[in-house]
Amino acid sequence: MTWQVLLREDTNQSRKIKYELVQCKLTLFYDYWRMDEVLEELLPKGMVVPSSYELVGHIAHLNLRTEHLPHRRLIAQVVFDKNRPKVQTVVNKIDAIQNDYRTMQLEVLAGNHSLVTTVVENGIRFQVDLATVYWNSRLGTERQRLINSFKRGDNVCDVFSGVGPLAIAAAKKVNRVYANDLNPFAVKYQLKNIACNKLQGKVEVFNKDGRELIKEILGRENPAFVTQVVMNLPNDAAEYLGLEIYRSILIQKKL
Repeated sequence: MTWQVLLREDTNQSRKIKYELVQCKLTLFYDYWRMDEVLEELLPKGMVVPSSYELVGHIAHLNLRTEHLPHRRLIAQVVFDKNRPKVQTVVNKIDAIQNDYRTMQLEVLAGNHSLVTTVVENGIRFQVDLATVYWNSRLGTERQRLINSFKRGDNVCDVFSGVGPLAIAAAKKVNRVYANDLNPFAVKYQLKNIACNKLQGKVEVFNKDGRELIKEILGRENPAFVTQVVMNLPNDAAEYLGLEIYRSILIQKKL
């Protein structure tokens, strides 16, 4: 296209102009290539290239396949290089969540080793420590959907609140929030996040087993004051709705 334009313009000139094609060497360095292009070149042929990760503050959280593990440090370094300064730490989940605190075993593969970070979700800042608490950025849309369904006069009970992503966001809208988590580290960070977002007095925080909290809340003189109950514990939430909890509360009230 460029050559055509030049030639067309030159035909209108009275003088003759000579053109010469010059051969040159163009070297494209590492910074030029995208993350997926670099990994496709460096990883064994035919291997699926990991192209996504969960970003938690400054931490890129990988979830690598078994076939990727021998190359995990190479993959992490490329992710780190291609996403700086946004990404300062790259980790990979070693094992599935298998404990009551819902924390994950993470291996730091690149960058600094700090797992304490600040996450901004829907304009609200949360401090989290991925070594000691649970956080899932992918649940942000679902949390916002729930908050949109709450009314101004609601009193919300979040039985498994973690560091407070739903409880604190809800406190900006509803009348009052009762937030609970079994993990004392999650409760510690939730109290920090409540103070950081200036919501003291709007959120009452508990550090109990979820069953105990339900018994305490429903065992009060006026349990109807709780209008919304949230239980984000996919594997076990149904267990907390067991009839024995409600039977024991009713028996105690009759006595």
